[in-house]
Amino acid sequence: MLNLQQQSAVTYCDGALLVLAGAGCGKTRVITEKIAYLIKSNIATHHNIFAITFTNKAAKEMAQRANKMVFLPEIDGKRERLNISTFHALGMRIIREEIKHSPYRYGFSIFDSSETHNIVKDLLPKGSNREQINTIQWQISAWKNEGLKADELDTSFMLAQEVYKQYEQRLIDFNALDFDDLILQTLSLLQTDGEVLKRWQEKMKFVLVDEYQDTNGSQYRLLKMLVGQHRNIICVGDDDQSIYGWRGAQAENLNILQQDFPELKVVKLEQNYRSTQTILGAAHDVIKQNPHEFEKKLWSDLGSGDLIKIAAFNSPEEESLQLSAEIDYQRILKKNNFADYAVLYRSNHQAKLVEQVFRSNNIPYVMSGGRSFFDFAEIKDLMAYIRLLCNPKDNAAFLRIVNVPRRGIGSSSLAKLAQSAEHAHISYFKASGNDGVLSSLPTRTSQKLKEFHGHMLKLQKKVVANMNADKIVDELVHDIDYIAWIAQTSKDKVSKHSRTKLVFDFQKWMRAFTKDKDMTLIDAVAQMTLQTNKDDANNEDAVQMMTLHAAKGLEFQNVYMVGVEEGILPHRNSIEEETVEEERRLMYVGMTRAMKNLTISYVKKRKNRFAQDDNCDVGPSRFLDELPQKYISGYGQVTKESEEKQQENKRGHLAALRAMLE
Repeated sequence: MLNLQQQSAVTYCDGALLVLAGAGCGKTRVITEKIAYLIKSNIATHHNIFAITFTNKAAKEMAQRANKMVFLPEIDGKRERLNISTFHALGMRIIREEIKHSPYRYGFSIFDSSETHNIVKDLLPKGSNREQINTIQWQISAWKNEGLKADELDTSFMLAQEVYKQYEQRLIDFNALDFDDLILQTLSLLQTDGEVLKRWQEKMKFVLVDEYQDTNGSQYRLLKMLVGQHRNIICVGDDDQSIYGWRGAQAENLNILQQDFPELKVVKLEQNYRSTQTILGAAHDVIKQNPHEFEKKLWSDLGSGDLIKIAAFNSPEEESLQLSAEIDYQRILKKNNFADYAVLYRSNHQAKLVEQVFRSNNIPYVMSGGRSFFDFAEIKDLMAYIRLLCNPKDNAAFLRIVNVPRRGIGSSSLAKLAQSAEHAHISYFKASGNDGVLSSLPTRTSQKLKEFHGHMLKLQKKVVANMNADKIVDELVHDIDYIAWIAQTSKDKVSKHSRTKLVFDFQKWMRAFTKDKDMTLIDAVAQMTLQTNKDDANNEDAVQMMTLHAAKGLEFQNVYMVGVEEGILPHRNSIEEETVEEERRLMYVGMTRAMKNLTISYVKKRKNRFAQDDNCDVGPSRFLDELPQKYISGYGQVTKESEEKQQENKRGHLAALRAMLE
């Protein structure tokens, strides 16, 4: 069932290959089919094929598809697994398997952004504000994404470089890596140890890379090293969907690939299986305004389809009201499900008004790409406390909460504690109650650590006694006076209220979670791990709401792109920084999510978030002027009077339908 171009990509096995896969052209299928082809044709075993992507969700989906195509043997009653993972998971695997060749020790921790933020804060001069801390933290991450260590920098940003040096050492002292280190330290390991590099080059005979256009500098260098011996690298991507430049992705890696692999074969997938020709034609006329190293034009045999609707409104309120009425009207008229509709926007702040209107009109919706309940710092803190109560050897949990609420224990003291604990082969928590270890620390710090240790021991006895999980959590929140800590560290009343509510919601959730189950805290932690790692998929019949970035890789029957205005899309920052090309790619991504119907709207007046004006004139995005008239209706064609007439007719249709149903 593969088309000729897909077959060519699947069967080519003689070196570097770039598969330029347009939106909806079956790129994931090409990767999974190629894995199956390599195995079934005895060109390589599953041990020597590695597929790499960017999200756990994408890796899981790819593995599920591939496992249906190939039968892997069982060893000791367990079926062998394909090597399909994210870049960061691959980095973690290499470091773990080669731990004795690295500066790390078994049981290393992975620090999240809030934990690294605290380290940077501790290394900066006292009194540094959050913006200064964030700037340094972002700069260190940017350098790591370029594959640069502190001693390799040539920069005038001396403060950031000095903090970076100390930050690197602090992580080693804690036996920890941050997220960026999973690539950078893997790269460093391969560069400095020829035997390790040779071992992994021999292991990774075929490397398939999904979403290649999203790779950053250090990720590309890692790939180049791993395939240096056999050069069997298969990169699948689309330069027109490179929308992550703000987090280090380099679209130019497509060009660099051609330079580093002159023998590179290029296969273009241009048949789209998702959208109508009208949507594809319009999207092409927008994206062709960008310069291209590789030209391609998508086509579809799904028919021309309906014209793209362009709608103008006087205010965001009017836009949201009409959007709600339109979805309700179309759903009833066409007997669709709510899940057949998606609302896409450039920035999260645009969603608030739409949410309010949907709630008022009883339209169910699901927001994707937003923060999970378990992503908030307050929930992570409480989870870390619970993890440490259940597992006193959890060093990462100890480091997160030993100074939350603030106990006056600095990261330099914690680094000494960690070193002593490693030397004595005991956990950090056990070290915090060890007189021999504490004698090397300042008296006040030793006293605070001992108090913390004693308090946690009391709670651990209740865990061992199988006291109900929800009661232990309630006691924990009370004993550490966490609500008072929130009050002390909140910047205003709104922040205090929202953070406090998170804690109460967690306690309420814990009570409901363990109700009638007589569940111990250890049981609850095991179950909560599954809760926090749930798949993003949602089977609820609801309108899908998300940013354009979050929508990448998805498809919907009917798409509404709202707030497509100059200053929003393209974003005002991109206009000032002259990076409009990436914003145009974002527009292209949004348009090509639609399968059958696409509606794009903008408003004429909007409250200015960056000025004191109540309202200011805005207007349509420049990208709307790049849409050919033959593909659209409602833009540059409809007078204000007829526009208002159309909206009035729609509201009348909706009222009539509701009356009929009642």
